Amino acid sequence: MNKNIKNIWTIRNIIMSIIAIIILSWAFCQNNLVGKIIISPFLICASSILGGNICILLNKNKLAKIFNYIFKFTFLLYVVGVLSYAIYYSFKNKEYSLLIIVAIFILFFILFFRPQKKK
Repeated sequence: MNKNIKNIWTIRNIIMSIIAIIILSWAFCQNNLVGKIIISPFLICASSILGGNICILLNKNKLAKIFNYIFKFTFLLYVVGVLSYAIYYSFKNKEYSLLIIVAIFILFFILFFRPQKKK
């Protein structure tokens, strides 16, 4: 990819991350404890995307990988939490059809988080 196009794409991602952080920070301040717990992973993910893109723009690729790992860990933690609650909810309310959807999401996230082959 052309370096100028890559830089433009990175700057676009930085701007989108800043907008997301502003909106999420506002929502974080406006909510109670449960709302803050729900918003926190998204705020951390947006911050890690911002940090990673800034590092890419400054050619700090090792630091950008660290931000990528922070994003993946936070996202994984959020997904595990949501899926765990969905499993708990389905057993508590005896709605076992929800487990089919949970299984589909578990398969999707196993594929998402598996190590990628080096090219």
